[in-house]
Amino acid sequence: MPGTVGGRCLRLAAVLALVAVILVLELAWRNHVWSGLERRDGQCVMVGTRVDNGNVPVVSCQRTGARLVSSVVRPSGDCQHGEEKVSVRQEMSHDTGYIGALCLRTPQPER
Repeated sequence: MPGTVGGRCLRLAAVLALVAVILVLELAWRNHVWSGLERRDGQCVMVGTRVDNGNVPVVSCQRTGARLVSSVVRPSGDCQHGEEKVSVRQEMSHDTGYIGALCLRTPQPER
């Protein structure tokens, strides 16, 4: 009979502790990335139709192709009428990796 009941319980507890640590790290990483997205609110960015690496570069609003971040929503959230929703994915996530979306519009030219 390999292992005792106490030994099996100890191994099970170690595995569960490891899983808990991984989930806590995942949650911390998602919160960190979400905070980074929220910092882009109100700034002009240069992105495509989606962001696969979590990198959302801030640019001057006068730059050709720049778009203004009017809000940041969860992946299932909706943008207001006339705004484009650009999903942001982070490669570090264990699931689909989509952590949020940017609601973008064309910035108004300065007068």
